[in-house]
Amino acid sequence: MVLWKALLIGFCWGTAVSIGNHYYLQWTLKKNEQRPPEEATQAVINCFLTRYFINLIAIFLVFYFGRDIWMLVGTGLGLIVMKNVNMVREYRESKKHPWKKRNNTSR
Repeated sequence: MVLWKALLIGFCWGTAVSIGNHYYLQWTLKKNEQRPPEEATQAVINCFLTRYFINLIAIFLVFYFGRDIWMLVGTGLGLIVMKNVNMVREYRESKKHPWKKRNNTSR
């Protein structure tokens, strides 16, 4: 049986951590715009490692204190919220300006 209250609490917790991680990344990118590329790249790599560590701590706290699988599932879903919000935002932006092409370095 799904305990909706536990799922919602986990989702809110994961979303809060996800939003915090998103703004931490934005702050890091803005702070390192004027730095040399090597230093800026290292700062962004450190930011991503810190964000993964924060995500692991968030999941561990729910597992340790909550002991509820539905709260853990809600936390996992909440942690991917900002990724999905950013994907939708980028998709909408690409539909507004279809003539603008992104630099694609994979070719």
